[in-house]
Amino acid sequence: MAKNGFRLGAVLRARKAQEDAAKAAVVRARGEAASAHGTVHTRERDLDGRRVTDGATSAAFAATLMARQAIAGALSAAIGAASLADETVQERLDDLTDAAVQHRTIEKLQERHDLTRKQTAAAIEAKAVDDLTTAAAFNRRGES
Repeated sequence: MAKNGFRLGAVLRARKAQEDAAKAAVVRARGEAASAHGTVHTRERDLDGRRVTDGATSAAFAATLMARQAIAGALSAAIGAASLADETVQERLDDLTDAAVQHRTIEKLQERHDLTRKQTAAAIEAKAVDDLTTAAAFNRRGES
C-alpha cells in the first residue's frame, strides 16, 4: 500500500461489491415478482374463461364448478406467491439502500482523505515557496 494512500480502499471495494450484489438481487426479485403477477393474471383469465354455459347438463355444470374451484385455489396460491414476491422486492430494496449508504459513507471518507492530502501538499508547497522567498531576501540583504 502506498505510504500516504487511502487505507480503507479495500473496504471501499468491498462496499461497492456489496452494493452491486444488492442491485442484482433487486433485479432478480423484481423479475420473480413480475413472473408471480403474470401467474395471477393467467389464473384470473382462466377463471373468467370457465363460465357455466346456458343449457349445460348437471354433469357439465358440476364439472365446470369443480374446475372453477380448482382454478380459484390456484389463483389464491398465486396471489399469495405474488404478495410474498412483493415483500421480497421490498426487502431487497432495503438491503440495496443499506449497501448504498455504507458505500457512500466510505466514499465520503476517501474524499475527505484526498482533500486533506491536497491541502497538506499545498501547505507544504506554500511553506517551501515562503522559505525560498525568505532565504532569497535574506541573501540579498547580506550581499548589500
